[in-house]
Amino acid sequence: MRSPEALALSVVLIGFAGAMRAVTGTWLQPAAFFPLFWCFAGIIPLLLAPQEPVGANAMIWLIAASLAVATGAVIGNGGLRTRRIAKPPPATDREITVLSLILLISVPLGLGSSIGFLAGSAVPLSDLFDLEKLVVVSNQAYFARYAEGGVPSPPFMSRALLPFVYLAPAIGGLVFELRRERAWKLLALSSYIPAIAVTVIQTTKAAMLFAIVLWLSGYFAARLRLGKLAVFTRGHLLLAAVFGGVLMAFFFAVQLARLASTDTSLLSIVMTKLVTAAFGHMTVFSQWLSEYWHQPFNPTLGTYTFAGPLEMLGLGTRIPGIFDSLIELVAGDTSNVFTAFRPLIEDFTMPGALAVLALLGFVGGVGFRMVSAGRWSAVPLLMIAYTTTFWTPVTWIWLYNSLTATIVAVGLIVFFIRLLRGSRPANTTGERIAATT
Repeated sequence: MRSPEALALSVVLIGFAGAMRAVTGTWLQPAAFFPLFWCFAGIIPLLLAPQEPVGANAMIWLIAASLAVATGAVIGNGGLRTRRIAKPPPATDREITVLSLILLISVPLGLGSSIGFLAGSAVPLSDLFDLEKLVVVSNQAYFARYAEGGVPSPPFMSRALLPFVYLAPAIGGLVFELRRERAWKLLALSSYIPAIAVTVIQTTKAAMLFAIVLWLSGYFAARLRLGKLAVFTRGHLLLAAVFGGVLMAFFFAVQLARLASTDTSLLSIVMTKLVTAAFGHMTVFSQWLSEYWHQPFNPTLGTYTFAGPLEMLGLGTRIPGIFDSLIELVAGDTSNVFTAFRPLIEDFTMPGALAVLALLGFVGGVGFRMVSAGRWSAVPLLMIAYTTTFWTPVTWIWLYNSLTATIVAVGLIVFFIRLLRGSRPANTTGERIAATT
């Protein structure tokens, strides 16, 4: 069961997040963004899944991690005050044209990844329009991914085009904020379609979640570039409520497909799995952390953190879920979602993990300072901080090669735009960012 100490410490985390918001002036500053996000990711499981045990150790770590990220972010920002552009200019025609063109290209190429998967799996496209056949295809793909004989390598075309599945929403979030035309806003929202296709065909919820994380990271970075600092607006809250309901229904359908059934009588089983996936990470991390002290001191020095690149270089094998150990939950399911903190601690010990988190905060702080001053070139740095933070309840996001390639691609795109646009001095002030809600 949740401990009273964990609930009491959650108040400390909320207070710290509020303090960072007060001194930095906006939730978009990584020093405030990280603890704010974990106020939701760390405290909501205590309230909505009270039967799952979460110790004070997990909350103490969240507070320490927030302190580390905030310290790095303040240093990267050059202090609590932020020099920002006095009157942020709108995006130039070249910026809009390049980003819009890449979005137009990325959406169909991202869909090509799913088409390549179907072609390589000898599945006719007509099966996508037959619900029963689609469920069978999804179920087979799901069990093939976790087969004891090893995960079969996806077709080359599917793997080659997979980065576009994630590049589309990363650019889509930017374009949605930069363009005013309704048609382009709809196209920016359509950047989710390639990830939806991957999720439906292969029942990989991660693909859709990756798309959401990248889209939001680009969206918030673009808003900061245009001088829009508010996060909890009425429109954002309304869209979050509507989109959250739609997403829950979508993942419910995906989970039914994993069970190779369209029988709604399986609602209780599916809901248990969804609750476990959404809220089980705090229990899993807390239990592992309590056992960590009894393990021999043996830092793995990047084995988990760099699992993706090491596998690509032939120096290691990444297993589904990263860790093969499972934690049994009271709800009746198991989970191996240990958050991003376990890979960091396993690889670099607790002090080393906090140092890595401080480095993350520093990168975000530098990006925040430069984007606030109107510099597009720093948008990828800010997206790194946001994307990593969004994925910390699951695992360390940089072990996924496709996502790493996506952020690198965004950086190259922004650099190309910078070359086209040339240098332009920014009119900055030394004034502190005004308080917003």
